[in-house]
Amino acid sequence: MKNWGKEYGLINLTHLSYSDRHIHDQLVDGSLIRLTAEVVMSGATYRRLPPWERAAAKAFAVGMTVDKAVVGGQAAARLWGLQTLTIENAVACYLPGKKVPKSPRQWPEGVVYRYGYLSARDIREFHGIRVTGLISTVLDIARNDGLHAAVVVIDSARRQWESVTPEYLHRELEALQRRRGVPVFREAIELSVPNSDSAQETRARLILHEANLPEITSIRPQVRFNRGKSGRYYVVDFLINDRVIVEIDGRSKYKTDTPDQLETALLAERDREKLFTNHGYTVLRIEPKQLDAVAGAECEFLQLVRAVLHKEATAA
Repeated sequence: MKNWGKEYGLINLTHLSYSDRHIHDQLVDGSLIRLTAEVVMSGATYRRLPPWERAAAKAFAVGMTVDKAVVGGQAAARLWGLQTLTIENAVACYLPGKKVPKSPRQWPEGVVYRYGYLSARDIREFHGIRVTGLISTVLDIARNDGLHAAVVVIDSARRQWESVTPEYLHRELEALQRRRGVPVFREAIELSVPNSDSAQETRARLILHEANLPEITSIRPQVRFNRGKSGRYYVVDFLINDRVIVEIDGRSKYKTDTPDQLETALLAERDREKLFTNHGYTVLRIEPKQLDAVAGAECEFLQLVRAVLHKEATAA
């Protein structure tokens, strides 16, 4: 596990002496910001971080300051370096064993304690903080955040670590049969793949799976397209019916240092799409917000897929 505290220069105020007055001066002038009541970091560094890294810094800061608690849920998954479906509003923590947390009125700001038995074998300690182990982390997510969130984390773990296979996950679950969330965990294993490239890609795949559109005969994630004899290739997020390419565009995709770099990136993307269309493929480019469901209606992503598949069928 990455040492997020060192990575972002987190400072524990309880370890400072009175002579470290300059730290307090920086808090006053805004150069440092508080992640928790006791942990601070550079405000400039924090503002440069993408949201998920800000959440990782916050989760690590909580881990630095809780006395006995163990960081769990999506916060723990993020500290493990795994992608998550959402960014939580509060860092979930457990007390080891059968200990019961204090009244919610006494919880630190930005922390929520969850109730449940946590054995010593389910706890890992890294860089001075405690987090739940991988299996307990996913089970916690399956129980509290749902199927899609659990699949996202499993997809990410399978992509990073070859040892995390469906067989391994099912075997580890055998000892947890009586825990809440096990059925959801098992379903998430069956829906997971080893080569999903992002949380939004996983989410789009699950939306298609649950829609069960009769027009769809196959969905292949991370399909590779060779670029002639050069040995170079493109990889697309997934391919529907071997004809429709779906690409999920994250906001960070075109982050560049200069306008010239941005123009180069956009031209390369245009050339990539031209190669696909010249070979008869339909390219469907989706933004994450188009995956959001609208009350009483399908999400825009599903509507677009239906329209493209209908067009493909009528043109055949």
